[in-house]
Amino acid sequence: MPGLNPSQKRAVEHGDGPLLVLAGAGSGKTRVITHRIARLLDRGTAPEAILAVSFTNKAAGEMRMRMAALVGADLAARLGMSTFHSFGVRLLTEEKSATGFGGRFTIFDQGDALGVVRESLLRLRRSGIRRLDPAAIHARISLWKNRFLGPDDVPETPDSDDEYDGAAREVYPRYEARLRAMSALDFDDLVVLPVRLLAGDARLRGKWQKRIRHLLVDEFQDTNRAQLELCKLLANEKRNVCVVGDDDQSIYGWRGADVSNVIEFESHFPGARVVALEDNYRSRAPILAVANAAIAQSPRRLRPKTLRAARGEGDRVRLVVLSDPPAEAKWVAKETLRLRGEGIRPRDVAVLYRSSVLARGVEEELRALGVPYRVFGGTQIFDKKEIKDAAAYLRSVVNPKDEISLRRILNYPARGIGETTVERVEAFAKSRKATFADAVASIDDVQGIPDAARSGARALQGALSEARSAFRRSRALTDVARTLLQKVGLVAALRDAADGGSSARREENVEFLLGALARYERSESAEKPSILGFLQRITTDSNEEVVEKGDVVTLSTLHAAKGLEFGVVFLIGCVEGVLPHARTVDPRVTDAAPTDVEEERRLFYVGVTRARDRLYVTRPKAKLLRGRLAAQAPSRFLDGLPEAAIDVHEEAGEAVAEGAEVAALAREFLSRMQ
Repeated sequence: MPGLNPSQKRAVEHGDGPLLVLAGAGSGKTRVITHRIARLLDRGTAPEAILAVSFTNKAAGEMRMRMAALVGADLAARLGMSTFHSFGVRLLTEEKSATGFGGRFTIFDQGDALGVVRESLLRLRRSGIRRLDPAAIHARISLWKNRFLGPDDVPETPDSDDEYDGAAREVYPRYEARLRAMSALDFDDLVVLPVRLLAGDARLRGKWQKRIRHLLVDEFQDTNRAQLELCKLLANEKRNVCVVGDDDQSIYGWRGADVSNVIEFESHFPGARVVALEDNYRSRAPILAVANAAIAQSPRRLRPKTLRAARGEGDRVRLVVLSDPPAEAKWVAKETLRLRGEGIRPRDVAVLYRSSVLARGVEEELRALGVPYRVFGGTQIFDKKEIKDAAAYLRSVVNPKDEISLRRILNYPARGIGETTVERVEAFAKSRKATFADAVASIDDVQGIPDAARSGARALQGALSEARSAFRRSRALTDVARTLLQKVGLVAALRDAADGGSSARREENVEFLLGALARYERSESAEKPSILGFLQRITTDSNEEVVEKGDVVTLSTLHAAKGLEFGVVFLIGCVEGVLPHARTVDPRVTDAAPTDVEEERRLFYVGVTRARDRLYVTRPKAKLLRGRLAAQAPSRFLDGLPEAAIDVHEEAGEAVAEGAEVAALAREFLSRMQ
């Protein structure tokens, strides 16, 4: 095929059987996937028989757009392109008779799942358990689920003094019971349950293997065990599984991703062909020299690759040494402003860091200089309160058992239902062994409820019931949803808020949700549009970042920056204890392992390879710690970098104490005087 280098061509033209494409950073992996799909179509494979899986709906959408340009919009629309979670929803919905949910289930996003964990903690009576972090407990439950460990399968660890492990074991069965009582699934269920169904039913497995003749998976290094098992179960007799990934960019081990899925691919799919893509079309040669040297020092690197710069030479990487973090932030901001004088637009510049705390100083300095910026990794659009409120109304219509949503909307906007009323409804539900939702529906039977609260609950139930009927009768989903939100007073409550511009923005956000519903109704991929289908779609989208457009500098964590690229990158805070993070190198952290440090090295590598033309690597020599200057050792990842590719620049100046640090110094001085 024209426009492909020899390695890309080998991957695209591979015939039947498993294929591992080791795609180095900037090596054109998406091009390989799309051209391989185009070739399969050209050879007579039906588009419905191809499933391409990525990790975000945004990536799946971009891939579909590329396919439309290659093979036409009609063929592209018939291709199966989704995330693992979206595919799981499709399978569970289609195989509703085998799931026990009747095909109607609510998907709980991270916030909803944490709410269930928090509620479960409150119901436990053990001393001190309520102060624990629900997110840390949910993370353990998530890891257990993806290892196919149910509540009764989690092994006891008597030697462990980790109170979170013990608390998570107590919460896990309560968490699962609450989800099932509400006909709800969390994100992990969307992969784990399909695996269990396919593994336990040969007929069902054969049906899906016959349907999916070719499976392609992007970013395979980010898969966990459950996702790997799903790939194995979907593989047909020819094992036409093509995965594209880069073990050098595996940086999500903390959330269950297993780099061994790439390293041991041939053991999972014997006879697999391996093709390495090493021609980099993104970065200049000095940047790649630094990246290659840094990652080559990883002692556990089993599939080595050396990136080659297709774009040739360029500016050397600048290693800048500053006196302290405030000086580092000031220098980065000034250099960003100076670059504008060279014609480099703010949108082409990114400041990357290991920890979000490093962004604060840079933000302050950019604001002081009038440089526009955005912080990547902020609140996602579907996590905004007003959108979650509106979605909760829709979810309560679709699933009356969804207690999380019902509690959210019960008294918002205010309808006279206070905490006392809620407590009496809860007591009534407990006495009748009924759900909270059933108790609210029977509000007239609950004793001691004020008239205003009883009337408010009746009005809410009436509005939900009316919308439920309207959704069944009407095909105009957006009109019904808009009528519901107006009838319950949500739109008026936002409009009447006393904070002016903020209330207008919140109303616009609700309009964004309704607009998304309208687009869903019109979309070709929604075969039979339903409010349930829409809610499932936006929930699987809810963890994705919505990028604000504009000519602004990007500030981002290294994890959030994966998959992005910029003309100029500042990689800041390159000192021991920051990158690599302290918890991976501190011997007092009992669960730290050598593999954690190697993941930090891969994180450094990802940061370096985000840069196209210029890369600045900065580190402060010292920081104020408990009121005293403490030296900071350079990051170990700066050792052994090629001198020919680097310019070292050390800024003169003494460490500057600012803000809270000045206050700390003052307190120490007064203490000594006393």
